[in-house]
Formats: sequence, structure tokens, C-alpha cells
Amino acid sequence: MLFAGVDPGSESYAIAIVDELGKIRQYFEVPTDVVVHEASNIAKYIFNFKPKIIALPSGHGLPFFKSSKISDKEIFLLTLADPNKEGPLRSLLLNLKSENAYTIPSVIELDSVSLYKKINKIDMGTADKVSAAFFYRTMFDSFVLLEVGRHFSSIIVVKDGSIIDGFGGTEIPGLVSPGCIDGEVAYLLHKFSNITKSTIYTNGNEERSIEIARLIAEWYSFTYKIPIIVSGKGKNKIPFGIKMEFEFKEVAIGAAYIANALGGGVFRKYISMLNSHGTAIDYVRLEGWEDAISWIKTL
Repeated sequence: MLFAGVDPGSESYAIAIVDELGKIRQYFEVPTDVVVHEASNIAKYIFNFKPKIIALPSGHGLPFFKSSKISDKEIFLLTLADPNKEGPLRSLLLNLKSENAYTIPSVIELDSVSLYKKINKIDMGTADKVSAAFFYRTMFDSFVLLEVGRHFSSIIVVKDGSIIDGFGGTEIPGLVSPGCIDGEVAYLLHKFSNITKSTIYTNGNEERSIEIARLIAEWYSFTYKIPIIVSGKGKNKIPFGIKMEFEFKEVAIGAAYIANALGGGVFRKYISMLNSHGTAIDYVRLEGWEDAISWIKTL
């Protein structure tokens, strides 16, 4: 039996195929900027392996939704963008429609994360961060995972095999991304200009991002007496934590391991880590939020 997983990276999409014992059978990467035009061929390549289960690239997450039933509503919930706007994640999802392909949850949808931590949050760690945590869960019971991409960083806290907290890439600053925006800055931008995806993706401060990541990661490490693992393309900029070298992207292998767990493979013993429900937009309580999302009901 074979199982497939996909890492929707900002610079490349990685596809991994593993067997029922978790052995890597195939791995390859495709530049993200060609995914839109090559989505059909990428999907055909994956389907040619006849995987029992495919763990889909899932953006902001949706717990185990069958891809054959994905509509504009699910595309929006996964991307938090116009479901009709062409993009690599949307293109690949639409080409991977199948009865055995499933979306996976993000951190905010996990049952193991306390409700109070979710209030007024969306990005506590996207689905690909859950995949990375699942990968390392096969080696450690408890750990703080600091994932440092070239643009975004995130922190996932795993204790006794369960994800208990998370700080997503749009919440804490990354090497390029600014993280949380000062409320007064957000107000002035909204009043006199506008806030776009570009606003939350650019013009961060690398030095400050490393400082904040260290404060959070080391607090959890000290509190729970657990190691800090640093992964991602930017990990060598981080002066602390355990760093492992692999010839693959941990997220892609982790996603394939999730597919393996869902399909009854060797990693099924970790499947409870993924118990989840709801959507990423269920926990915002801010004034005006209902107006902001009311159009979703029309999808």
C-alpha cells in the first residue's frame, strides 16, 4: 500500500509517497510558480502511484473533508481568498478530486487545543505545520517545534503526543513577514489605505522575529521541560534548538505519514493527535466579524 502527502510551500510544492511501513518510495518538488499551469500533470503523477489515501495541501485546514465534495465554500475556508481566483493551492485541490483524498486540520481545529486559546484567532499554525508536527511526533512525545520558513515562522507545542498550542505565521513575525500588526497601525491603514495579503506578508524585521520566537519557544521548553526542534529553510539563522538535516521537506513526509495513519498504516497509533472539528474562522468574536463573513453563506 502507498500513501501520498503534499507540502504547499511558498517556493516549491513537495510531493511524498510512502508505504505502509512509512518508508519513502518517491519524493519530488515542483516550483510553486508553475503549479497553476502544471496542476493536472502533478495530479496525474500522484494518481499513477494509486495511493490508498492522499493527504491534500490544506492551507488553513478543514478536518478530513473528501476532495470529491470540495466546492467554492471549502476552497475559501482553506485559502481565505476569493475561491474563483486562480492560485496554486486552488488549482491542485481541484485537480486532486478523488474519493480517497482528504483535507487535514490546522492547529485551531484540533480538539487538543483549549477553547480559550482559540478566541479571536485564525492562524495558530496552518495544516502544513500540523504535518510537520506529525512528522516529528514519530520521533518525540513532547517538543516545541519552531518552523522557520524563508518568509514565515510558526511555533507548535506538542505535549504527551498532543498539540496543545500554536502560534501561526501571521501571528508571530517571520524572517520577512511582520506578524501581528499594531492595532493603531491597522486602524490607520484601514482608514487611509487598505490592508491586503501583501501587507501581512512583507516588511518584517528578521532580528525581532528571532527574538520573539526565542522568547515563546524557550518559555514552553522551560515550563514543560521539553526540547525545542527547529526546522524549515531558515533554521540556520536560529541560534538555538535541535536541528536535523534531511534530504526532503518534513511537511511533505509528515503529510504522507498522516495519509498512512488514516489508511491503517504503521502510524495509525498517532491518529488521535488529529482529532478535530469545525473551521478556522469559527472563533473570531470581534465587532463586525459577522458582516465580514456573511457572504460565505452564499457559496
